[in-house]
Amino acid sequence: MKKIKYTVLLGMVVFLIHCDTKKDYFDDVGANLLCTTYAVCNGETPAKTGIIGDSWTDLLLGFPAVETLRPQLENRFHYKFVGATLGGKTLQQVVSQGLQFQVIDQGGADMKVIILSLGGNDIQANLSEYIGNIEVVQAQRFATIKANLKQMIISGNAYKISRFGGPPLKWIIHGYDYPNPYMTPVIAGSDEGCKSKFDRIGLVVPDAAVFTSNQLDAFNNLLLDTIREEPSLIYADLRNTLGGKPNSRAEFMLDCIHANNLGYTYLADKFARLIYPITNVGF
Repeated sequence: MKKIKYTVLLGMVVFLIHCDTKKDYFDDVGANLLCTTYAVCNGETPAKTGIIGDSWTDLLLGFPAVETLRPQLENRFHYKFVGATLGGKTLQQVVSQGLQFQVIDQGGADMKVIILSLGGNDIQANLSEYIGNIEVVQAQRFATIKANLKQMIISGNAYKISRFGGPPLKWIIHGYDYPNPYMTPVIAGSDEGCKSKFDRIGLVVPDAAVFTSNQLDAFNNLLLDTIREEPSLIYADLRNTLGGKPNSRAEFMLDCIHANNLGYTYLADKFARLIYPITNVGF
């Protein structure tokens, strides 16, 4: 979920083919990057489905060969997105930058649903703050996530109705699957969610897998609690897709928190089936 470094130029070229514009992708690399990551495109790009997400939807430039949820849904289930997806993106950033409004602007009057892959980076940031104070810090972060999520949905729906009329949007959020903290980081310094990161910063936990799986369960419970308060929000549970608690199986993982191609294939299959009754796309 942490932002992967911009290391491979070829990665940029391959990644950018997922942009929502219809022009020649090689004409203006910068414009395509803005379109994909911030929904700032050259004019409206009508679509029925929007997407705002972190590295579970787009790992960005470091690993172009890994097809995360966004390209899986586009290539295998025929989704046509407008979106703002970028590795390392936090829910806090989305709300602060008003990305929900930009996605709505790009999607137009026919957009019905926005898919969300957010929250993981808000939990993972500044792990050293957890040292000696895990429960308090986690509670504070979860409260902020919940408040930001509700603010994004309420403000987004008010904006959509004001601009285009019609009913409010449906917002679908997933809760990730279990990490595997014992995986080796693929790139040095990108070891979010790894036991090696815990050890390096002095975050001592009795069992890294138990710690991360309990944290992930708590996040999923937070989403369940939020949908009871916000009728426009729909929750998709992706846990136990890649092997189950306390950690996903290594053969399905790229690193500690991201699946590999096979893993994302399973995740996309499950996610597409769960959201089909809402989106009516893919089957």
